[in-house]
Amino acid sequence: MADAVLFTLLFLTTAAAVALVRSALRYWWSERSGRVYELAQDRTGTALRAAAAGVAVLAVVAVAVPLLSPGGGGGTVTAAARTAVDLRPPAPPRPPARAAAPPASGSGSAAPRTISRPAGGVLQELADGTRVWTPQQYAYPRAAKVSFPVVVAEVGAGDQELYAGFAAQVQRRLADPFLLVIPRTCGGAGPDLDAVARHYRTLTTRSARAILGVGDRAACAVREAFAHPDRYRAVAGISGRYEGVAVPPPSPAGRRPALLIASGSGESASRDSALRFRTALRPRADEVRVIDGVSGRRELFARVAGYLTEKVDGPKHP
Repeated sequence: MADAVLFTLLFLTTAAAVALVRSALRYWWSERSGRVYELAQDRTGTALRAAAAGVAVLAVVAVAVPLLSPGGGGGTVTAAARTAVDLRPPAPPRPPARAAAPPASGSGSAAPRTISRPAGGVLQELADGTRVWTPQQYAYPRAAKVSFPVVVAEVGAGDQELYAGFAAQVQRRLADPFLLVIPRTCGGAGPDLDAVARHYRTLTTRSARAILGVGDRAACAVREAFAHPDRYRAVAGISGRYEGVAVPPPSPAGRRPALLIASGSGESASRDSALRFRTALRPRADEVRVIDGVSGRRELFARVAGYLTEKVDGPKHP
């Protein structure tokens, strides 16, 4: 009903506006034609008619706006439409920027510091001085969710040939890529492998952990492995002497770490010590293997990497 009334008013006001505009124009043209005959001109009629036409136009606009606005019909809006407008959920506010999480407390909480990039990998140092070498494969995009086995390497300040030998054997497809952990000192409680696991993707089971020692630290690594058979699956002594290592008591089958004793070409003293130690261990050791006469330090480490690949778990997806 309201719409019909408004349309009627619109029609009438439009007609009136048109009529008044035409009347004002005719009167103006009539007054203008009298100039030729020098007749007196009275613009009052034109002004009044123009004013009336303006009022009529404003009336047309006043009636047309409600009809043309959304919802029409004199601006009436249904209850459903009002509800939709009033209850439209506002855009969710943007969440505040998340503050960086504080570092975990305890050993190894600070971010590792990169030292160098030997053999295509990355050598970093933790807050307690422990160094960690990640192989080149650790950074591959397809390995982003892969966890790697760990080899604790008792080599003092580190040995560049160690990284090169392990990397070379991986390139030959004769060894798995290992994450090497180089502690500052040998013995005691051993390196904090839990701290290492907080910073790196490592396998944490015994079957994925080994230890090796080089030179003066070879005997220390063997002692540590025998003292913690639940921690390491395999141990390798390289270019060392073992006269001071106590022969461990018998253990349940499969619990004592598998042992490799390796020496390079020309290391006769190390070779003789390794053979005597192997004889002393029998039959108490589950497995003892001796490698000797290997030419070149890098190749010796490569052979050790191949042996450890046989004994411990390889990289795994979660």
